[in-house]
Amino acid sequence: MLLERPPHNQDRAQLETDFGNLVGLPPLIKHRTFLWPALESAPLIPDAFIRAGYDFRESTVLIARPADLIAPSQAKREVTIRRYTHAADWADWKAMQMAENAGNFPEQEFLSYLAGLQAMYPQMITDDKGGWWGAFIADKQVANLGMFFTGETGRFQAVFTQPPYRNQGICRALVHHVAADAFRRAERLVMVADEKYHAARLYETLGFQRQERMASLCWWPRTDFKPSEKK
Repeated sequence: MLLERPPHNQDRAQLETDFGNLVGLPPLIKHRTFLWPALESAPLIPDAFIRAGYDFRESTVLIARPADLIAPSQAKREVTIRRYTHAADWADWKAMQMAENAGNFPEQEFLSYLAGLQAMYPQMITDDKGGWWGAFIADKQVANLGMFFTGETGRFQAVFTQPPYRNQGICRALVHHVAADAFRRAERLVMVADEKYHAARLYETLGFQRQERMASLCWWPRTDFKPSEKK
């Protein structure tokens, strides 16, 4: 749920009620997320939400226009970049997501979540709203991302590189390739990255510029489930 201002401790009960009324309640909806524009100064993190089990995050919104795009240096490995065209591409995508998130969420619920995405994204592609791309080394998919459009704006989705292939220029090559293709249709491209993760700096090397920051609080049930300590 998008908020106009940062929430305060005393807002939690009312916001949770509003979320239930506007979005839904368990068992259909198993999470709550509140999102708002972050100020330039250090954010005020509501303690009441943290004590109730909410996860707080900050994200950076980066934007590029055609004249901004910068070609990256050549990747350290020979990479083939192409759109998803086969069911096997999505099967590999699912396997990569499962491996990356093993131990972070209950397996059956995460499988259900991925099934929803696998139904939604291909339908959006069929409706000519965008596409999904993979980076391949010797026919092995090692990275992927989505690009979808609203009007003259393109939005990157879920940029992911398998851990053994990170820091080799593969992600830069993939993002640049898809961005160059997307500018045939869009006037601007939007990328959202974790404020505390190095990806934002990677995108800046391609010409993306920080425009604003967003903050969020997310809660999901953790009963009878102990997430792993893997980072």
